[in-house]
Amino acid sequence: MSKEDNTINYFNKGGNQKIRDWLKDEIEHNEPVVSGEEEMADGSEQIYVGRTELAESLLEKLDEWDEEDEENEN
Repeated sequence: MSKEDNTINYFNKGGNQKIRDWLKDEIEHNEPVVSGEEEMADGSEQIYVGRTELAESLLEKLDEWDEEDEENEN
């Protein structure tokens, strides 16, 4: 089985939801730092901001791809 086939099988077996859950957890975990409620002693707040921005953009992209897939099925 090719690497591409393995990836497709992973998504077909619910991997997409696992990724979505992890991304949402990442956003939630970073929120206190991103919102300014919590400060990092080493000044690494921008790392948390970047991780949150990436997680949010990946969730948006997954939504976009799901919509495309639904449109192509009809």
